Amino acid sequence: METIITVQIGGLLLCLLAALKLLPSKSKGYILENKVVHARLLPVESKHAFVYPTICLLVPLDALERRELDLCGGAVFGYGALWGRLTGLRPTPYLTTLKGTIRRKLEGVLSSHGYEKEDLDDAWMMTMPSFLGFEGINPLTVYFCYKPNGEFWLTVLEVHNTFGENHVYILETGKNEETPSKGFDHQWAFRRAFHVSPFNDRSGFYVVSIIRPTHPPSSAGSSSAPPLPAVRVHLHLDNPADPTLPGPLKLTALLKPVSARPLSTLALLSTLARYPLGLLLAFPRILYNAYILHYKKRLDVFIRPEPKPSWGTTEHVGGVKWLPEGIFDAYARRRNEAFLRQRVEETSMTVRFVAGDPLVPEMVFTPRMSEKKTEELTIRYTAPKFFSILFSAPSAEHALLMGSTSEGFFTVSNEAIFLRVYQPLESSSPMGRRQRLRAHPIPSSISFVIPNQHPLDASGNKLVSYAVLWMMQTMDDVESAIFRLLKARTVHNNEPWYREQWQRAVNAPAMKPVYELGSVRSTV
Repeated sequence: METIITVQIGGLLLCLLAALKLLPSKSKGYILENKVVHARLLPVESKHAFVYPTICLLVPLDALERRELDLCGGAVFGYGALWGRLTGLRPTPYLTTLKGTIRRKLEGVLSSHGYEKEDLDDAWMMTMPSFLGFEGINPLTVYFCYKPNGEFWLTVLEVHNTFGENHVYILETGKNEETPSKGFDHQWAFRRAFHVSPFNDRSGFYVVSIIRPTHPPSSAGSSSAPPLPAVRVHLHLDNPADPTLPGPLKLTALLKPVSARPLSTLALLSTLARYPLGLLLAFPRILYNAYILHYKKRLDVFIRPEPKPSWGTTEHVGGVKWLPEGIFDAYARRRNEAFLRQRVEETSMTVRFVAGDPLVPEMVFTPRMSEKKTEELTIRYTAPKFFSILFSAPSAEHALLMGSTSEGFFTVSNEAIFLRVYQPLESSSPMGRRQRLRAHPIPSSISFVIPNQHPLDASGNKLVSYAVLWMMQTMDDVESAIFRLLKARTVHNNEPWYREQWQRAVNAPAMKPVYELGSVRSTV
């Protein structure tokens, strides 16, 4: 009897251990303990370096999405949701804003860049999971993609910035590769196209070197050697002698695993016990080093530019997640739409809007009945802020000067047609409060006539319209005041505020490019 009871208890314990995945197993995923090295070399007087330990996961996409990697029924690690688990991964933060799995999103990104999704068998995904429902800043997620025959095919770098934007660089094995540096398997050089650090502009080149995983995901769990992929990124300035080649090295960053453990409940819990804040420190570390660079090293801030538009991409460029439309931008867009639905009937013109974000569909306004071919105006805009500029500028000429000529928020296919479409309304009444508010920040040296009535004021609630204009200007002034209060500094001619933008519009033809190295000010 005692023997039977002992066997039953032992069996129950074995079943419990197996369910919790505490026993050693042939796991398909890995926990990576990494060393992150970051060093800024230029400007020389602002040199700065740091080394941090981090943890992340390396998981096969297919096994992840089949939930084969879930631990304790998803309570310790799970795929698909944010809450109700210790750590986890879900599709929402990755790649595009489209619905679907991470793999489906990855296939969509590859297809948009001319790759066949059938060529993707599986991919290792290297990323930081959520922790207790908190998704921290994930500066770099890497997808190591393989073909069905096990051949290493693509390295997809998904870069995240602190504003919530994502960008991808797709690097193909054997295409545009350089001879790799010692200790690395592959290396590519390509132009930067995405704003990450407030202390760098978007110029220059990346030189990316990688150590690929030791085996494809299809053999995960059967190989005795754990995959230890590494990524090194060098940022070079433009080369004054040859703009097609990288110039001096400005900064370097290295993500290198120092150990890899099979993903299991025991391994994950023990790793978290040794690094209890490891998944929560990315953003505090970013803020701390930003403080040092700005206030101690005296580097000025480059304000975030809008992402490169979909209609201006290059071979390695791929903005995949843009900032959502703000409340004021949405209001201005709706006012513009209401105006154009009537205006195209009056002018027999077709007006087309093409967004920089490839996921935003084109808007086309065309007359319902027209017996002759209509003139067409195409407006390409980099971000929804274009609609706020159109709504807040006192005339179409002003909007064109500041929003297009000076700041580059939009372009038009024909300026004359643009001015005809947004021609001021005829009015014998004196200038109203809304127009006076629009005219308030305009420098007197801009000689364009300010009409008594704005074309977008023909309909809509006057009080709401005035309130929106007032809040836009007030919030802009408050943000500028906060910068001054904190003694924060922006690079000259890079200030994002409305009044400064209008001052730049005055001097637009004489503007000089912002500094390549970052502006360094001597300590007072």
